[in-house]
Amino acid sequence: MVALRALYEQTIAFILQHIDEHALQEGAQLPTEPQLATSAGVSLVTVRRALTELANQGVIRREQGRGTFVARSRLRAETTTMGSLRNALHLDARSSMATRVLSATARVANEDERSSLSLPEGASVWEISRLRLFNDRPLIWEMSAIPKILAPDLGMHFSGADAVSLYDLLDLRYGLKESREEQTLVPRPPLLQEQEMLDLRHFDWVVEVSGLSYSTRQMPIDRFRMIFVAKAFAFRFSSAPLHAFEAVELTDEP
Repeated sequence: MVALRALYEQTIAFILQHIDEHALQEGAQLPTEPQLATSAGVSLVTVRRALTELANQGVIRREQGRGTFVARSRLRAETTTMGSLRNALHLDARSSMATRVLSATARVANEDERSSLSLPEGASVWEISRLRLFNDRPLIWEMSAIPKILAPDLGMHFSGADAVSLYDLLDLRYGLKESREEQTLVPRPPLLQEQEMLDLRHFDWVVEVSGLSYSTRQMPIDRFRMIFVAKAFAFRFSSAPLHAFEAVELTDEP
């Protein structure tokens, strides 16, 4: 049973890799079941089980007498783009994004947050937890830790206001405009809570993007962590020479 489960999961990974390597877009046709079985070195039963699972997840669609087709292409994410998450995503006209605020509570900063945000022992942060849904599917779980001393009443702005943009709020109300980020990206299997939050199977993977956001005065303002459903996104990164950041900093100096 363990070997069969592993083979079935490997076949799902093989099909997803085939879609990525051949840059198959929405509507593109996949090879036939016998062709996939031969390429993956597995039985037709294993291929059919893998395709059924991918169809249930909405990645592919199977049409009787016609074949198997890509149901949706990956969303393109540029996480290094400044500002709200919506700025970092390339959504087409058929894609919608909604935000569900899970919690907005004040608590004592942990050791990692104190170190990252340059806070003294006993200092508090606002913990903002949000779920991002795309066409009603939960695909990103986002958590932020904002020093309470920088935004004393931040939590009240998230009470029943799911559409509010955190970074717009930090900029407009508290004068904390983001100028740069430091990020670490790690693909990994999901934790149990992440599986439940993002409706994942145990064999799915996530991409964790974590780091720090800095204001124009180079003050750390957000210790963030974003958990992306790996199969739903393609990540793109861009960079700028150091003097570009220096120019922004000089321009924004009082």
